[in-house]
Amino acid sequence: MTTIATFGEDFPLTYFVPSLMASGVTQANETVSAQEYLAYAREDLKSEDNRALINAFGNAKRSIHKLVDDLIFQYGLSGHCRRLSFPQKLQTLSELEIVSPFVLSALNVDRNAVEHDYVAPSLKRTREAVDVAELLLLAMSGFRFGIPYEGFCCWRKDRRHVLLRLNPWQCTLTLHKYVRPNGARFRTVAGVRCYWQQVRDTEYRYYLEVSDTPWKSIPMTKAHKPTWGPILHEFVQLQKFKRFDVPFVTMTLDERFVDVFKGGPSAGRSISQLANAQGFEIPSS
Repeated sequence: MTTIATFGEDFPLTYFVPSLMASGVTQANETVSAQEYLAYAREDLKSEDNRALINAFGNAKRSIHKLVDDLIFQYGLSGHCRRLSFPQKLQTLSELEIVSPFVLSALNVDRNAVEHDYVAPSLKRTREAVDVAELLLLAMSGFRFGIPYEGFCCWRKDRRHVLLRLNPWQCTLTLHKYVRPNGARFRTVAGVRCYWQQVRDTEYRYYLEVSDTPWKSIPMTKAHKPTWGPILHEFVQLQKFKRFDVPFVTMTLDERFVDVFKGGPSAGRSISQLANAQGFEIPSS
């Protein structure tokens, strides 16, 4: 059984049990990663003329921007951040305690000088920018892994035990009713009544019958931020302190897995399509 997180009375959920954690969720049709932009910047630095320095600084900036946009997408915040400036995107991630904006803001000042004032960055400042990009990739890479995209919880307001899904493509949190199977178990943890049964097996098949149509859908927009904001913030804390110990269900998602992820529960379809999407072998029963 995985770790159960319980919450106080001011939180929308009473508890959360992860059943599906994923990494590498990316937008479709993107061909250059943050790591590749950083590699280009390192290559540019092999020369020290103005052209090389401008290119290196620009690619370091692109690496950072790509990483920030990846994180925003992976947490389902693309819609919320669509019209935000880069500093405002950083503020959004800062509120979730993923990144501090101070170093990146300083880097943004130099970017404006290069792009608008036609000033080539110095070799020293360019090397610093590339180093900052590399350090940020290392520091923030942990938040790209093990994001909880699904879990069993109790919605406090209605006292209803439901399956919660974070959908990064549709930028929503959805809550789905379930049909209680024979022998479903609950247990009191830290004074909270929690579902105490594995939600999926090792082949990602549900033990539960879950409704395809959400019981409740929460758009991740500014208007609904008081609801989804605390949930995402707590997910980040759970990742940061490794409070999720998941021995049975983890996987990697990318755009090839969109149809499966968006299609809801399916015992026969999901495991075969997941295997095809990621190329791993299905464990024998």
